[in-house]
Order: sequence, then structure tokens, then C-alpha cells
Amino acid sequence: MSKVHTPVAATLIALACGFSTFAIAQSPDHGMMHEAKREAHRSERHQNHLNEMKIFLQLQASQENAWNAFEAVMKTPMKRPTNHSVAEMEKLSTPERIDKMMAFKAERDSEITKRMEASKTFYATLTPAQQKVFDTQTQKFLNRGPMGHHVKMTP
Repeated sequence: MSKVHTPVAATLIALACGFSTFAIAQSPDHGMMHEAKREAHRSERHQNHLNEMKIFLQLQASQENAWNAFEAVMKTPMKRPTNHSVAEMEKLSTPERIDKMMAFKAERDSEITKRMEASKTFYATLTPAQQKVFDTQTQKFLNRGPMGHHVKMTP
């Protein structure tokens, strides 16, 4: 190739790669696939945490039913906003968006309340030594921020 053709060919290749990357990024399936992987990873981490906690608690046979009820509530995935809801929200007026956000918040509050009640009910079945273990295991997650990153708590 001549000296002129090499830069032209390189530019055309770079443009082709750029357009294909742009097309992939714009594909609705690409974002959904990424979200599915993230959700699978989140579920796996959560299950590992529950398994680890169960081992550390050294549950007695009489506590197994309480654990199963607790685990069932905790395994239920929390509802998260979707990309579809973002596009939908853009079409709404401000008061309509506020109403929609408040309805979503009410759903999340209900889910959180179920988790808190399940935790309290299960906690009541634990021995004092097991309660200390439970406290230690759950405290770890209060010090984490979004995506599981540690956040420095300041007064």
C-alpha cells in the first residue's frame, strides 16, 4: 500500500469499528443483557451471603423453619426502576412524574417493611450468641454504599 492509502484504510477501519460499537450501544438488547448479568451477579452474592450467615449462626433444628421463612423473604428481589420507566417518565408532566415516583416509593417501602419484619421475627428466635453473630453479619452492609462499595461514614 502507498503512504496515502494506509492512513485512509486505517481511518475507514476505525470508523467501521466506531459505528458497530455505537450500534451495539444503541441496541435495546445490549442494555438488557448487561442488566441481566448484573442482576444474576447480585443474586449470587446475596445467596452467598445468606449461606455464609447460616453457617456462622450454627442454627439448631428448631430454628430451621424460622430461617426458611426469613430466607424466602430476603431472596425476593427488590423492585428496581427499569429503562422502560425512564422513557415513560419523560412523557409525563411534573405532577404525573411525582405521583408515579410516590407510587414506586410506596411499593419499595412495602418491600422494605416486609424485610424488616422478617428480620425481627427471625432475630427473636436466635440465642443471644447467635444474635451477636447476626448483628455482626448485617452491620457489614450498613457501611456499604451503591454497588457494594464501602462508604466512609462521617458525623
